[in-house]
Amino acid sequence: MSIESRKDNAAHSEMTKKSALTSNAKKRAGVITGDVSNSQSYSDAEFREIIATLRERLTYYAEYYGGDFDIYRGDAFQLVVAQPQHSIAAAVGLRLALKAHALSVDVRMSVAVGEAQFRPSEVKTGTGDAFVLSGRGLDNIKPHHLTFCSGEQTLDDKTQLLTRFADAHISGLTQTQSQTLLAYLEATDKSHESVAAILDKNRSNVSRILNASNYKLIAEYLDYMERALILWVQGGTSLKTEQLTKED
Repeated sequence: MSIESRKDNAAHSEMTKKSALTSNAKKRAGVITGDVSNSQSYSDAEFREIIATLRERLTYYAEYYGGDFDIYRGDAFQLVVAQPQHSIAAAVGLRLALKAHALSVDVRMSVAVGEAQFRPSEVKTGTGDAFVLSGRGLDNIKPHHLTFCSGEQTLDDKTQLLTRFADAHISGLTQTQSQTLLAYLEATDKSHESVAAILDKNRSNVSRILNASNYKLIAEYLDYMERALILWVQGGTSLKTEQLTKED
């Protein structure tokens, strides 16, 4: 499911955000803890550009999915989304946006879902299982760039290996492939003609880039993760294979 296709839930998302940010009760949320890879290798001007892009995308996902974010210690960041089923889509979107940057920047991100308590503009002081798991995942992330954990064995068994495959695939994408794949994932009309129009590129060229990016596999991975996390949010612990299989 694309980001644009969820716009009919925008009003509900805003209400969810306000509730999550004002309540002191612990709620389930998705937490993404990350940092910019090799940040010391960029000049001051380059690093400012990178952080500007990062802030722009963090703002977008925080507003869209309900949540907040912090950027701290220069190159570290944390994003909380009140709709945990969208936490992987937000992480992949963040990574593709940075890889699509002129400097082709990569980021390390640890995604976790669980109970979380946080307040506006104080994300880095948040508490709860999601924060603990996400921070711990980033501490142990090398040599990978994307990890996922829920603390629920059944869910983790079905998703962690898939996430490592997705991580390895995204790591190999070029700047142009990242840009094109992100445009496809976030497009309402996913026809190659529409994506080409968004990017102001030739349709046949866009098709070639998307195919080289194995775009369908990434889209299927995101759909699978969203369905798995929806079941988790609803309290489904068995996560039967037939429940996760996309209906025709």
